[in-house]
Amino acid sequence: MPLTDDAKVLVIGLDCFDPSLAQAWINEGRLPRLAALMDDSVTGRVRNPHGLEAGSVWSSFSYGADPGVHGMTDGSRDRRKVLAGSNGGAAPTLRPLWSIIEDAGRRSIVIEAPIVPDGAEPTGIRVVNWFSHLPHEGGARRVLTTHPPALRETLERDYEGDPLDRRMCDFYQPRTAAEQVWFRDALIQRVRTKTAFAIDLMRREPWDFFFVGFEDAHCAAHHCAHLIDPTGDDVRIAAQIGNPLRTLYAAMDEAIGEIVGAAGHDTTVLVFMSHGIEPAHTGLRLLDRILAKLNGELDETRNNLLTRARAAWRAIPAPMRRMLRPLHHAVKEPLYGDGFLPADARRKCREVYTGERGSGIRINLAVRDPGGIVQPGADYEAYCEWLIEEVGAVRNDGTGEKLASDIVRMRDHYSGPMADTLPDLLVTWNRHAPIPSVSSPAIGRIRHPHPSIRTGDHSPDGLFMLAGPGFAPRRLNDDVPVIDLAPSIAALFGVQSAAFQGRALEQLAPAR
Repeated sequence: MPLTDDAKVLVIGLDCFDPSLAQAWINEGRLPRLAALMDDSVTGRVRNPHGLEAGSVWSSFSYGADPGVHGMTDGSRDRRKVLAGSNGGAAPTLRPLWSIIEDAGRRSIVIEAPIVPDGAEPTGIRVVNWFSHLPHEGGARRVLTTHPPALRETLERDYEGDPLDRRMCDFYQPRTAAEQVWFRDALIQRVRTKTAFAIDLMRREPWDFFFVGFEDAHCAAHHCAHLIDPTGDDVRIAAQIGNPLRTLYAAMDEAIGEIVGAAGHDTTVLVFMSHGIEPAHTGLRLLDRILAKLNGELDETRNNLLTRARAAWRAIPAPMRRMLRPLHHAVKEPLYGDGFLPADARRKCREVYTGERGSGIRINLAVRDPGGIVQPGADYEAYCEWLIEEVGAVRNDGTGEKLASDIVRMRDHYSGPMADTLPDLLVTWNRHAPIPSVSSPAIGRIRHPHPSIRTGDHSPDGLFMLAGPGFAPRRLNDDVPVIDLAPSIAALFGVQSAAFQGRALEQLAPAR
């Protein structure tokens, strides 16, 4: 049943805000606003897209569709190109939840929806790339955009700028106690600045739907996770400064309380913790060498030369690199992409980036891919089976355990107009321990050339809390697919759309 005509819905998106840590700190009394909200909420676990969680969760939430429909993953660096279908897929016209609500005559305000481009000109208020984790269209630095455009001037004049200087958090890699304190405080400053702006906007502009996203816990997950349960020298740092994640979560808890309070007690509130945190042990970039070795394509002399060339390119000052960019584009081998082998058209398959929790395998398939080598049909099927068997036989030399915890065919999980742009296979790493080198009878031993620069990465699933008039507090037993959240929110406004792949859930409707 939809809400009343004058009802409002507030969505607070907490990117990589670990549900298990949050629950533990709620139990300890450290997150009182979230604790109170949970007591009043319909609460449940959220099941994210299999194997592609971190890079596609927000697109899947916003479009109410999985990556087979929207094609956006952690490897889709330029999201607008994906929307345009320029990566070989026939991309559909995608409209996020808030645009669909606007089409129905409602007013929306969206501040920092992570990695969600729109296929049309918005009618509501938008803030993009302000304090985001990743630049939304690739590149090294974020470029703030707003709708209407004049809002950008207001933001830059009246509110503090980005203490991370619009750079992705990987640029900083804080490790000392002083660096960790600076990084933590910078993220807390971003949270407080965004909270103040959100409340100001909420009070002075009319709205029916309000979304505010916080990606600061995502940055902290990558570079502060080693201080949750510290070992070695990190024990001393943790004794000095405490747990930066816990301090950040407490600041975000305050922000949630302020925003919910400003929205008013008659507002329906959804808090979505998108996914969690686990150690950053990864076989990323190592898989490319395994595949090349299996296929008899590994040329270490060429790879070493490319590695040196990439290092030399990075050593050139940034202003000079910009001047030399036409020369860089003219050379055959890219000087970016550290650790990955050249994407040579003669290779039968290659590793494609899907995040650090797992890696994709893209097969050079005839008909589908330019210059494809592997023939569709029986040859393709046999090659997939062979890859699954051989990669599955590779073991971590540090532990003796299998390198991969899971290898799946993506077609078993995804279909739709963008399914052909996804990897053919997805390898999920066994992340119990670091991966210094690997071996198997077919590949011998291969050393991991580029371990992660991060100390923490992503676990797969999330949590939601839904509270407001007509919602009786309860805990759902069954996981809710992330693609069902958008149609369920739209249904609160009495809005349905064929653009949603997911469905409105009865258990997420008010009991009136």
